[in-house]
Amino acid sequence: MRIPYSREREPPIPVLDIKIFSPFSGDFIEVTAFIDTGFDGGILIPFNLFEKLQLNLVEEPYPAQGVFPTGLTTSLHEALVKVETCNMRFTVHAYSTPFINKKLVGRELLNKLILTLNGTKKELEIKIPD
Repeated sequence: MRIPYSREREPPIPVLDIKIFSPFSGDFIEVTAFIDTGFDGGILIPFNLFEKLQLNLVEEPYPAQGVFPTGLTTSLHEALVKVETCNMRFTVHAYSTPFINKKLVGRELLNKLILTLNGTKKELEIKIPD
């Protein structure tokens, strides 16, 4: 599977389409998230999506700490969530805070996939594990 980089940023950035499922209703939200190999977690989503999926009702009792590239830290809401991408489902940690409006996929999810960043073609190549 080949996914073209998003041209929303310069230089273009690899993205992944994911479905994020509510733990209660089975409803889901589809998002296109930037791939961020510097992010340890599963996914980072805006707080309005975190609440819409009712993840605030199942979040971990102790907030996680997020570290910005500047070194500043912030408390993060954290919950386990089911996600789907490339017709595969995984359980990963979702993080959010009202102060961040980005959608990111981090290494907790990326390490479950076989990925190649083909920069010359501006494509993300994904191989389905056997």
